[in-house]
Amino acid sequence: MKKISLPPMLSRIASAGYDPALINQKTFCIFGVGGLGVLVAEMLVRAGAGKLILVDRDVVGPENLNRLGYDAKDIGKAKVDALAEKLQELAKIRGQGFPLNVEKYFVDVIAWDKLNHLIKRCDIILTCFDNLEARLEVNYWAIKNRKVLIDGGTSENGLRGRVITVIPYKTPCLGCYFDDTTLYTLNEEESGSCNASLPTTMAIIAAIQVEMALKLLHNKKVTPRINVNLENGVNVVEIHDVKRRRNCRFCGGVHE
Repeated sequence: MKKISLPPMLSRIASAGYDPALINQKTFCIFGVGGLGVLVAEMLVRAGAGKLILVDRDVVGPENLNRLGYDAKDIGKAKVDALAEKLQELAKIRGQGFPLNVEKYFVDVIAWDKLNHLIKRCDIILTCFDNLEARLEVNYWAIKNRKVLIDGGTSENGLRGRVITVIPYKTPCLGCYFDDTTLYTLNEEESGSCNASLPTTMAIIAAIQVEMALKLLHNKKVTPRINVNLENGVNVVEIHDVKRRRNCRFCGGVHE
């Protein structure tokens, strides 16, 4: 097999132990391209991603510019349009051997008739929503289609966050944590609210989401849940001892 020559942009990705050629063959679906999703998308392109599907219902506003990713010239544009332009420009540096295909949908995922079909086409799903209903909607179809989902969220004060990696029927799904029958810890959970947001917390959470995706693609061990807390110092905690809920309405009743 002919060895692929890596452009300088991707050679250091390979030096870190990841295969840009493999990453370029995969389809990543990013739901929500605000403070988290815009960074997740850019990091994936910088790592060699070949196909991105962007889904978001919002436009860029001045309030979004306290975070990384969007610029003043993007105000008023649909986030998926502004982001797609940036990613295509960035991907030009990779050269023809590592093309980028960006598919975009300016839509609300709730009751969206194309959602199931879209998820079937993804290798890895990354949810970066600011509301619970949307993340549970995607979680439902991800579980149904046995697609890996990596969810990121931040707290209302902007100083905490968490990343949950859902491997269907093996690790807890988002319903195991956040369904209406298990929300007894809602006040402590980082469910994705954007009342406050910081570029620091957002960047950390987005980076962990992408790192989990790259590890999965390369058959490396992943952590089901990672909590980040910047309220008193910098604390990153891996949580491995998590179990699915037997009565979860999304993933309960099925055992691998």
